[in-house]
Amino acid sequence: MPDVTRFTLNLEDTANANLKTNGGYVIKNDVVIAKTMTGTFVTVTLICSHQQLKQVTFTKNNEFYCTAHEARYDTMGKCLNQNGSNGLKTYPTKLMDTGKTLVVG
Repeated sequence: MPDVTRFTLNLEDTANANLKTNGGYVIKNDVVIAKTMTGTFVTVTLICSHQQLKQVTFTKNNEFYCTAHEARYDTMGKCLNQNGSNGLKTYPTKLMDTGKTLVVG
């Protein structure tokens, strides 16, 4: 799995507009950054633990999902079905600058 170097996202940048909506997500530096349905930010690796494919997305069911083999994970990276039994690596996130910047890693 990739070793994510700490990076920031400008939440006011149009490239990150999906993070303004609960259930939205963006992909950067081989990680999926999502805003849960309750408005918190969570980050996991883009690489599914099932077959190491870069196909993890986020659903409005508050789950990470691999589109290749239907592996499902909760927001803590824990497997929800047999296809992703090894789970997903998670990364810390922190809001800064009164909610304008998200620090990942």
